[in-house]
Amino acid sequence: MDDKHIRLLHELGFDDIDEKKMTNEYWKARAADALAITTQDRDVYGCLDHTKGEGVRIFDIEGTEYLDVTGGVAVRAFGLRYKPYLDFEMSIVDIVHELPGMDFDAIPQTLLAEKISRITPGTHKKRVVFTTSGGRAVEGCMKSAIDLSGKKRFVAFRPAFHGRTGYALALTASNSRHKYGFPQGVDVIRVAYPYCYRCPYGQNVEDCNLECVEYLRYVLQVEGDDIAAVVMEGLAGEGGLIVPPSKAVQGFYKLAKEFGAYFMGDEVQAGMGRTGKWTSMENHDVTPDYISMGKAIGGGYPMGASIGPVPMFTGPSRHSETFSAEPKMGLLSLWILKHMEDGDYLRKNAENGVYFLKLLDELKEKHEVIGDVRGMGLMIGIEFVKDKKSKEKAPKLRDTIIKNAVQRQKLWVLGAGQNVMRLTPSYIITKENIDEAVNRIDSAIKESI
Repeated sequence: MDDKHIRLLHELGFDDIDEKKMTNEYWKARAADALAITTQDRDVYGCLDHTKGEGVRIFDIEGTEYLDVTGGVAVRAFGLRYKPYLDFEMSIVDIVHELPGMDFDAIPQTLLAEKISRITPGTHKKRVVFTTSGGRAVEGCMKSAIDLSGKKRFVAFRPAFHGRTGYALALTASNSRHKYGFPQGVDVIRVAYPYCYRCPYGQNVEDCNLECVEYLRYVLQVEGDDIAAVVMEGLAGEGGLIVPPSKAVQGFYKLAKEFGAYFMGDEVQAGMGRTGKWTSMENHDVTPDYISMGKAIGGGYPMGASIGPVPMFTGPSRHSETFSAEPKMGLLSLWILKHMEDGDYLRKNAENGVYFLKLLDELKEKHEVIGDVRGMGLMIGIEFVKDKKSKEKAPKLRDTIIKNAVQRQKLWVLGAGQNVMRLTPSYIITKENIDEAVNRIDSAIKESI
């Protein structure tokens, strides 16, 4: 951090800050003293420098450069300080930033709703509610499904991640620490997510008879079929980057329809073109009744969207929030969507994903501790095991590899599930960046086993 930015902090009233205090240990200690513990792992990650960074290059406060393959946990579609995006943001700096979008109409919000309705799957008439996060987007869809159906129970999966608050937390089941001790917001019937590498029903991909779908049928028969919606990720993110077979997703969709329930696709992490389609469900040829979106839709600002059928709610004031695609954020989101179309990023994401998976499959053949490599587009997971034959999960090894990758190989990367490394880079990643990332993962594995 240069003197200009230190002076800025002084102007904001923090006279105690100087160049000598620009160390990871100082700021990690200060953060730990001020911030409630959430998902930080300060044993692995340093303090990021908010004044530096370019594209997929990120820096900590000591000036160490990292190759970033987290994309801000799938938030930064175009990386850090993307010049065209910054130029557009500067061009709208003088507009009114806040107008109560749930109470009054404004043009950016309306145009964004129209655009999202067009790019999401299905030609049926849709309505959109904007919010400030993916979890809230999930809950908006859930409230609508309850309101329209008159039913209050949902089907969700294990593993699954839909958020950490309220109704969304009730659907989540990817880590006991997310839920332990918190009351259940709604009644949930839970079945196994289609996890072919570890099929709980002992099936093989080649001759799978969709026992997972039939088990849900049985569960509904014995527990009750009064369900508002089946809620599913088209690619399980936090639960371990699991790619379900399309025939299973289609089977769950058909079962929902058979029992008169809605089908909801959670696209908070896998949506916005990350998998090579606007939504991950399109890879499975499924058109959900509801779609929740978030993360990359806001271009680095907090935004989510609940997309559902007309009328979405039975009357006014059934749902509302203070913030709803404020004018600046609405315009920025519209710019992102158009830039993705103009730059052909859906195709690029699909092609880069194929290239990434090819190199990782080669890495899998090289290392006995890589049990599975899977993903769609730029949403990829590497599952670490004790050995390929036993498939025994190796969470401690995964943690060691990630720590080595960050601290020694300078690869900014995250985990997911119990034993998976998560790769969700920004869409501007190049094949050279991918080569570099795979080489660093290779080195991290070598130094950790």
